[in-house]
Amino acid sequence: MTYYARKNQKLSDHLEETANLAEKFSGVFGCACLGYTVGVLHDLGKYTLAFQDYLKSSIRGEDVTRGSVIHALQGAKFIENTIKDFVISDITGNVIASHHGGLFDPVNDGERTLSVKSSKGEDTLHYGEAVKAFSPRINEVELMSEILNFCKTNQTKNVNLHFMLHLLTKVLYSCLVDADRCNSAGLEINDEIPDWSSLVLQLENYLTLFSDEGEINKIRKNISEQCKEAGDRKKGIYTLSVPTGGGKTLSSLRFALEHAKEHKLKRIIYIIPYLSILDQTAEKMKEVFSDNSDELIFEHHSNIELPEGDDEEEQYRLLASRWDSPIILTTMVQFLETIYSNKASKLRKFHNMSETVLVFDEVQALPINCVHLFNAAVNFLHIFGESTVLLCTATQPHLHKTDRPVLLSNNPDIVSIAPEKLEIFERVHIEDATQSEMDHEQIASLVKDQVEQNKNTLVILNTKGDARKVYEECRSIDCEKAFLTTDLCPAHRLNILGRLRKNLDPETKQLTLCVSTQLIEAGVDISFDCVIRAAAGMDSIIQAAGRCNRNKENPTPQSVFVVDVKGEKLSRLPTIKNGKEITARVFRENQENNLLSDEVINNFYRYYFYDQKDKMDYSVNGGETTIYNLLNDNPLGTVAYRNQNNESYKGLPCAFRTAAESFSVIDGTQTGVVVPYGDALQLVDEFVKTYDPKEKVRILKQLQRYTVSVYSSSLDEIKQAASIVDDTFYLLSPDYYDEELGLKREAMFSLLNV
Repeated sequence: MTYYARKNQKLSDHLEETANLAEKFSGVFGCACLGYTVGVLHDLGKYTLAFQDYLKSSIRGEDVTRGSVIHALQGAKFIENTIKDFVISDITGNVIASHHGGLFDPVNDGERTLSVKSSKGEDTLHYGEAVKAFSPRINEVELMSEILNFCKTNQTKNVNLHFMLHLLTKVLYSCLVDADRCNSAGLEINDEIPDWSSLVLQLENYLTLFSDEGEINKIRKNISEQCKEAGDRKKGIYTLSVPTGGGKTLSSLRFALEHAKEHKLKRIIYIIPYLSILDQTAEKMKEVFSDNSDELIFEHHSNIELPEGDDEEEQYRLLASRWDSPIILTTMVQFLETIYSNKASKLRKFHNMSETVLVFDEVQALPINCVHLFNAAVNFLHIFGESTVLLCTATQPHLHKTDRPVLLSNNPDIVSIAPEKLEIFERVHIEDATQSEMDHEQIASLVKDQVEQNKNTLVILNTKGDARKVYEECRSIDCEKAFLTTDLCPAHRLNILGRLRKNLDPETKQLTLCVSTQLIEAGVDISFDCVIRAAAGMDSIIQAAGRCNRNKENPTPQSVFVVDVKGEKLSRLPTIKNGKEITARVFRENQENNLLSDEVINNFYRYYFYDQKDKMDYSVNGGETTIYNLLNDNPLGTVAYRNQNNESYKGLPCAFRTAAESFSVIDGTQTGVVVPYGDALQLVDEFVKTYDPKEKVRILKQLQRYTVSVYSSSLDEIKQAASIVDDTFYLLSPDYYDEELGLKREAMFSLLNV
């Protein structure tokens, strides 16, 4: 009898091809045999008459329930019956059993989950029938050798073994899921290393356009040259510490390209905290690589998710889900929520973070509760994934001094700047105006004073509500005005930033005021005469200061006012609240000192990390446990097992599902809503009319520019203002988007009273 995996594909071919692909993907992590094993066993349950009958009915177009015939548990049962080592069988069995859904907790309610799942009877699994048809030889000795080598490497680095084994399980899962989906869809895997030499040449040509006149430009050029020279360093974890306005984006790209060329790496991934910085970085890279930017760069930041569909839809979903472009631009949210998910759809791209340059821009914005999870992921990707990591910021947080530190390479900073050169970047002075709170009207009055002195002024508030109210209070001020928050879609924000740059250009200068949330304060290349910043962490204040007198247009240091906003609501912004409190302490202790000195900044981070060191493992369940503990030794699960079985758990205890369900970088899930701005409605119309999968992907990528993220709870409340397009994304009604302020939240929420 000939068994089939799907129409026109023999099951034996699918298993062998998937196994070979999974073996290839997992080789860099030192687990090629593990990869082959899970690949060859993942669809063992398709060697049954029950599945073959189900498949024939489906091919004939009969009404069948997708997934109604179990076909993954048989491979997991084969693993449990064949492999004696509990750790290996937990890893491989979980990966095989879960390859269509999500990794489960190996220990649950005091029982071993793999044993429970594989205990289903012959009438359900038809296990004996499947094994009789196909029973591959499993080399447990080689599997054990790979795990032992992994453990030995881990031991030399002195990082928690169970946590690293949990990441190895996820990467193995990623390899299987991607191999299975690629083979099923007939997707050809491109193994070619990108032509980094050509891209280096394009960047070098672009850099010739920049002037090296003036002291700041000379230092920027020197920083850039040092980054280029650092490209030939060994793979490692490095830092790029450059003052705001030091040309960090292009300098880090120069390092990444040279390093990728030197070590023949697969891709470069930029991980960026804010969409506003991602927008600008994308625009800059499209300028640099103008000839082929569409094929070269993939932006992954929208909450628009491609639909889970049938096999014919799989082709276009694949193109956007596996991160195989040479340059990826994504967010810290995407990075962390990929690695700390348990879902196939998220984890699938994890293995493609190997043999990569990972550039973390503005790393100081990392949420405090994610610090240890971030450190572990970065260490894993370098030690086992053969990747290089570059941590970029003007104010390096002390990630290497935490209880679970980032393992920086020797002499980690790839750039050194002499103290006398750093003085050239002293373009502002901090004015502490926090002695008494200011309401919105008083802040507007301070703004008016600055504008009347003919100063282009930027105001940065911590909340959208305060930003809107201050902007409303400033409407009567006689100057050009702009408003920026994440309630505007990326294309809208870029247009506003373009207008601001024109207004601030000496040749086309117009007196201008901008009121914004913190999205403008990091990575946005723009320069005002004065900045007013709501009190926050010193890192945020320094970033905001980088938008003032950025190019030293005025030789005299300009003012950055720090104000305390009356009635400010920070209960949902605990990181900002804590940073604000610690900054107040630093201000009190340094009233006579330069508030931008290294000593003051180091004191801030020392207090900031010490005060919050207990938060860095990501507490859950009211502090009963942490995500880190759940994914390491999982004491809650293992104690329950010992109590029920009178023996310690011998397998891998990491609670994949429980941890994933509790983890979110941003409190509350968010959904992308396409807004009626620019070409959005035309693109939506094209999306609906086309049936070409590749064209749909192209349009979805373009629609990311017109997407605003809304908390899912809010979306439920305002669903009358948004419609679902083609079961793929939400589209906001034109009545609820404003050309000046973006989302009309008040109008949207008034629907509740209709």
